[in-house]
Amino acid sequence: MFWLSKPFRHVEARPEMLAIGGIVDLPSFGLTFDDLAALPAAQQVPNVGAYAAVAKVGGPPIRGVRLQALLAHAGAHPEAILVNVKGRNGFVATLWRREIEPLAIVAYARDGRPLATELGGPFRLVVPGLRDEARDVWDLSVIECSDKAAAKPRNARGTPPARPSEPGEIQGGLARSAPDPADPRGIVVPPPRV
Repeated sequence: MFWLSKPFRHVEARPEMLAIGGIVDLPSFGLTFDDLAALPAAQQVPNVGAYAAVAKVGGPPIRGVRLQALLAHAGAHPEAILVNVKGRNGFVATLWRREIEPLAIVAYARDGRPLATELGGPFRLVVPGLRDEARDVWDLSVIECSDKAAAKPRNARGTPPARPSEPGEIQGGLARSAPDPADPRGIVVPPPRV
């Protein structure tokens, strides 16, 4: 791990590493496969495909860790109400922290090895139930806790969300989930109403 001694808003990841920065106590330029595997067992997700259909694969399941554990590990401050994510392919998105923190999973392994590039690795952000193009970010390189939206995000999540449209819906795009008929351990999101 490579740690900085003071908060540093803009971090860039090194190849094959995940950076966490912004309004945090311990920003990092280089979390590795081993660092994520060493996080508490209670925060590990042995089968990401059981929570998100986009991560269902044949053979050994994809393993991940909850975003909540990564933000706690980095010491994210309460005033960081947004999470800006960046992929190595240039994809940038802004998400509301309160909305995704308990649900989001950073996938990082399969069959005891780092997640392969053809499966979105080495790090992949999966947000079950999110109706947004940031629900599945392949080749994740940076997670930034912030009080400001990212510059030119691909999604329009930096503006305050509308009120929920129906009971049980969380503001900003998460909907009530339902069991997947094909796999009762998975969840699906109903299509948006038109």
